[in-house]
Amino acid sequence: MIKPAYRAQVDLLLSILPHVATEESLALKGGTAINLFIRDMPRLSVDIDLTYIRWQDDRTTAIQHITAALDRIEARIKGSIKPVSTTRVPVGQGQDVKLNCQTPKAHVKIEVNTITRGILFPERMMSVTEAVQNEFQKFAAIKVVSHGELYGGKICAALDRQHPRDIFDVHYLLKNEGFANEVKQGFLFFLLSHARPMHELINPNRQDQKLAFENQFSGMTSELFTYEMYEEVREQLILEINKSLSDDDKKFLLSFKKGEPQWNLIKLDNLQYFPATQWKLQHIQTLAQNNKVKHARLLKGLEDVLNN
Repeated sequence: MIKPAYRAQVDLLLSILPHVATEESLALKGGTAINLFIRDMPRLSVDIDLTYIRWQDDRTTAIQHITAALDRIEARIKGSIKPVSTTRVPVGQGQDVKLNCQTPKAHVKIEVNTITRGILFPERMMSVTEAVQNEFQKFAAIKVVSHGELYGGKICAALDRQHPRDIFDVHYLLKNEGFANEVKQGFLFFLLSHARPMHELINPNRQDQKLAFENQFSGMTSELFTYEMYEEVREQLILEINKSLSDDDKKFLLSFKKGEPQWNLIKLDNLQYFPATQWKLQHIQTLAQNNKVKHARLLKGLEDVLNN
C-alpha cells in the first residue's frame, strides 16, 4: 500500500519535471527515471537525479553551467508552482549541487553530481508511462540517460548502499531485460568512477538492511517485495556481475587498479577522458606511489574477487 505522503511528493515531482526538461545540458537518471519513465510505477520515487551530459568541459566550466541551469530551474519553479519554497546546497558541501523544493505537504530534491559528468551513449527523450499519467493526471517528458548507463549507475548504487529501493529497482531489471551487455558496459563505467574500491562493489560485504527496509522503503511499492526477496535479488545481482565479466574485462580492471590501464581491452569510447574515471585513476596512481603496502593489499583484494 503506497503511503499518501509519497504520493504527494510524486505529484510535486511531476509538476517540477517540465521546468527541468528545458535544460539541454542535463539528463535524468536514477530511480525516478526507472520507475516513472521505464516501469509502470512499481514503486514511487521522490528525487530528481540529473547528469551533466558533457564530459569535455573542465570542472570549473561544468559547475558554472550546472549552477546557472539550477538558477533557471529555480526561477521557473517559483514562478509557476504555488506555494513552493526552495533552498540551495552549493557544490562546496559535497559532490552534488542540490536544489530542495518544498510545499506544506511535500519535499523534492533536485541533484546534479559534479564528479560523474558526461554520458557514454546518447540520451533519449522519454515521457512518463501511461500508468503514471492515469494515476496523477499529469504529463512530463525529459531526456533520460541510456539504458546501460541508467542501470549501470543503479547497480553500483545497489552494491554500495545496498538500500532496499535500489535492490528493488534491480529486481525488475533482472526479471525483465536482464544483465545485458549494455548494462555491463554501464556498470563498468560507474565501477571506474566510484569512490569505493572495485572489489568492494563486485563482491560487497552484505549489510543488514532490515531497519531501512521498514523505515525507508515500506509503503513505497504497489507490489509485494519482502526482505527475503531483497536478499535473494542481492545475491542474484552479485552472481550475474561475476558471470558477465570476460577475461579481457578482468585484465582491464586489474591493469586499471595497477595504475596502468590497458584501454584497448575495453570497448568504451573516450572512457579515459571522463572526469570521474580520471579522478579514480589519479587516486590509484597516487596511492601506488605513496603507500605501496595499501595499494598492494587493494590490488590483491581485486585479484581474489576476480579469480574466485
